[in-house]
Amino acid sequence: MTGIPLKESKDPRAQAAIARIEQIKSQLNLSPSPMSRQAPKDMAEERAAAEFNIEELAKFWAGGEKRYNLIQKANEIIKNDPELVVQSPRNFLEFTRDEMREFTMGQIFRIIQIMKTTDDKELGYEIGHATNIYSESFSMRFFVHDSLFRNVVNMLGNQEQKDRYNDDISNFRIFGCFAMTELGHSSALRDIETTATYDFATDEFIIDSPSITSTKWWIGMAGQTATHSVVIAQTIIDGKNVGLNWFVVPLRSKYTGELEPNVQIGDIGQKVGHAGVDNGWIQFRQKRIPRSDMLAKWVSLDRQGNYTPAPNPAVMYATLIPERLSLVTVTTQMISQALTIATRYGVVRRQGSKDQQIMDYQSHYVKLIPGIAFMYMVQSTASALNEQLDVLTDGGSMDPVVYLNHMGDMHAMSASLKGLAGWYATDILESCRRSCGGHAYSAYNGIGHIIGDWGVMTTGGGDNVVLLQQCARYLLYRLEHKLEYDEFPDFKFKSSAIYIKDAKKYLENKVWPTNDATDCLKDFALVQEAMNTILIKRLYSIQEALKNGSTVNDMLLESVRVAELHCAAFIFSVCAEKFGKPVGSPGIEPSVLAIMKKLTALWGIHVLHSYGDQGFKEGYFTPEQINSIEKTYLEVCKSLRKQVIGLTDGFGFPDFILKAPIAKYDGDIYQTYLETLLAAPGSTGVAPYHAKYIKPLTEQENPNSIKK
Repeated sequence: MTGIPLKESKDPRAQAAIARIEQIKSQLNLSPSPMSRQAPKDMAEERAAAEFNIEELAKFWAGGEKRYNLIQKANEIIKNDPELVVQSPRNFLEFTRDEMREFTMGQIFRIIQIMKTTDDKELGYEIGHATNIYSESFSMRFFVHDSLFRNVVNMLGNQEQKDRYNDDISNFRIFGCFAMTELGHSSALRDIETTATYDFATDEFIIDSPSITSTKWWIGMAGQTATHSVVIAQTIIDGKNVGLNWFVVPLRSKYTGELEPNVQIGDIGQKVGHAGVDNGWIQFRQKRIPRSDMLAKWVSLDRQGNYTPAPNPAVMYATLIPERLSLVTVTTQMISQALTIATRYGVVRRQGSKDQQIMDYQSHYVKLIPGIAFMYMVQSTASALNEQLDVLTDGGSMDPVVYLNHMGDMHAMSASLKGLAGWYATDILESCRRSCGGHAYSAYNGIGHIIGDWGVMTTGGGDNVVLLQQCARYLLYRLEHKLEYDEFPDFKFKSSAIYIKDAKKYLENKVWPTNDATDCLKDFALVQEAMNTILIKRLYSIQEALKNGSTVNDMLLESVRVAELHCAAFIFSVCAEKFGKPVGSPGIEPSVLAIMKKLTALWGIHVLHSYGDQGFKEGYFTPEQINSIEKTYLEVCKSLRKQVIGLTDGFGFPDFILKAPIAKYDGDIYQTYLETLLAAPGSTGVAPYHAKYIKPLTEQENPNSIKK
């Protein structure tokens, strides 16, 4: 069985399902084949081939031994809780939209109960986190309230507003959503149509949707759940539009679930993924709220209508930065599951003239291993990004000077991270799907479900092209100030654009100083030098093109590529600093450091291979160097071929989380796969529509047949 095995299920229908399946199996030939007998042996041999301590790597991935042990305990708890994990014979991957909506809300209810009643708060958190990983619908639905809604109140609200709302948010007395995007507007926030007009007579704002395209759209939790929303709207005071502001607007009665007066809400309906998330549309029809519900950390409006704007309009977009950084968590939760499924299947499936494991084909491992490395690189970069965010937000107090000085740099990093991670993760998912052949087309093997859930990540929180363009614009601004005025600001964190400080030096570099790319494996500084030089030279070329008459749109795709490289280079710089030290250095188990060093080298050479065209354009890479980079890239991938099971085991996913029979931990996939299908409703027997549609056709007499 995929998910929870029937014999371990807490569902009262499990015993009847076992009896039914055994009856069907008694009529089938389930004799083991050479392939089915070999599969568990192959899995065991692959696991034994790991050159590192797999458990130590899993502890490193988890964030340390203490958290690793908590995660193990949390997984066991949710596995046996039918309100958190679907119990066989029901199958999570067969749920209808209505079933998924109800089950997901039930998960939220259960997690809130656990959080309120458990004395071990750390374990309570990990139980919630384990449920996040099990169900992306739960993760997203919970995130909308606990992060998006909460972050807006805390980052944009004044102290009185935070005091008024935070306790209700934390105790789930209200459920909040995040009403930003509209039917006709998403990334282009300046064009938002929803209005908030101040009424002097009543000291209220009137929230209104003035057109069809102003309808708030794709709003998670709005369809069925949210009692409140933070709403971004054009603010009208005394007939003048003073810009965008955020408002807290009640949507539903906390007691009946009925809509508030002058609020209309509907469900978005069937989506490609996240069936458990109640995305909705909202129209406000002259909805009145008190002036005190305009979030006022950065702005103010007194009773006489005197308005003080924010010191920078960009602060109104501030909450999008942590949203984009959360992509780190989502990427490692979702894409690593798909990689585990594809990798495990790849080592137990044999095919070809020599009956070799399909993972041995270069076309297979060269597509998957860099993706595995990317997971470890992104996870390892998370701590640096969180430190930057802590400087930016300062626990919610956010010193205005510090915030405004650091916001541009943080925005550039978060925007480029969303662009690079979103697109590369999409490529990884497609590689995983192809790597499993026809079996990835089965919903029961999980990859299709992950692909459906992942799709929103490439657009939600900002279109990738727009975000990468914004990052490039920031880099061009910093380069201009460095070259013309010799200025680069002092930040309280390591800027992702720190290389611009040495822009003049990099511009003087002529050619990469090695013709043998294997030198990069021993000296990470060679990789960093190449990345930084290419970045500066490409930015300078774009800058010159713009000065000489090219439009921003003419240089759009060039800018996008540079912004992607900027993010990839930052990830490499963080990991090279962490893992470039000698094996045996304190703070990290030696075998883990050794494999992380290899993965960092692979990521570096992967970036040079993927963006080598940028260096070639600038004359920095010669054709010979490009060839050497490609040869080294393929060799490094090959050298890691036998490490794939150990590396994906390091992600720590139990079988019930993966839900895919072809990814069974012990490699015994074939009988498990068949039993998963036998457990499905209506998988055998006569079709319920046989008498209506099939029989009338097949029972017809053939007039040409000879009657005997």
